[in-house]
Amino acid sequence: YNSADHHSRFMGWEDHVRLSDQGKKDALTTAAKLRSYHIDTVYHSDFIRTTETATIITHELRLSTTPTPHLRERNLGNFDGHTVKEVQETRPVDWAKFLDHADQDWNALAGESLRQVNSRFAEFHQIIKRLHPDQTVLLVTHSGFLHTILRDYFGLFPLESFI
Repeated sequence: YNSADHHSRFMGWEDHVRLSDQGKKDALTTAAKLRSYHIDTVYHSDFIRTTETATIITHELRLSTTPTPHLRERNLGNFDGHTVKEVQETRPVDWAKFLDHADQDWNALAGESLRQVNSRFAEFHQIIKRLHPDQTVLLVTHSGFLHTILRDYFGLFPLESFI
């Protein structure tokens, strides 16, 4: 949770958003759950909200963390700062295309296409495999980015799924 969540606003690459008190509590809860796992290294998105999350988690686990732009949320361009309702009402065609994940190159957002997001992760995945073979790596990232990667890169969700 962060301070913009309760407004249901797209945040994408807006980097002024901080964790809410609930988000800080959730990070502590996550750290407690992660204590039972052996984690070798941690990487996190370089945005403020994920840096705060990673800092709380790694402090509790006595680990260090490395920021990287590879784990940033999808750049939502001109959707950023708007509520879902605003986009649905004022840009229904773009909203429908945003939900249609079949066209991986669609980018009327002036942000990132799904293909660009997946390419960014694929590059990072190769780096992790090279630097940390046979190690457990914790990634602290964003829900939209995570869902996109799990759906498109790893094939764990149906193409038409949306968070």
